[in-house]
Amino acid sequence: MFKQEQIVETGIVKYIQGDYATIEIKKANPEECKSCGACTGIENNANFLEVKTIPGLSTGQQVKLQIVRQSIYKSIILLFFLPIVSLIVGSLIGRKVYIIFPDSQNIRMLFYGFILFVLSIFVVSMYEKKVRSKKQIDKRIISIVN
Repeated sequence: MFKQEQIVETGIVKYIQGDYATIEIKKANPEECKSCGACTGIENNANFLEVKTIPGLSTGQQVKLQIVRQSIYKSIILLFFLPIVSLIVGSLIGRKVYIIFPDSQNIRMLFYGFILFVLSIFVVSMYEKKVRSKKQIDKRIISIVN
């Protein structure tokens, strides 16, 4: 349902520092680079990526990279539809539950709808923090080209 976009690029290892290597990629299609956002310095002719090294990698070698970008549709659906659905469900619960404001159905519906709406906003914000801490774009070296 939610597709991942996979791009295979070829680049040259420029620097190796610890477990990470900086790879220079020549842009084949600048429009693809603008929509992806995995590389830095879109205005330049070359883009640099920092990826985890593999055994046997050295400076100056040509490598193949796989860049996988996750779909953002899951986050969009969660952000927009969960609060609306929670508001509706809370209103329906408020129609049937008589614990708070037993004399006024409208106030109960408004109260429960608002409570579930606020809880859903809290859940969405927790999910957003979790997603931001993860990398949305996975970059890794597939092979060394000789």
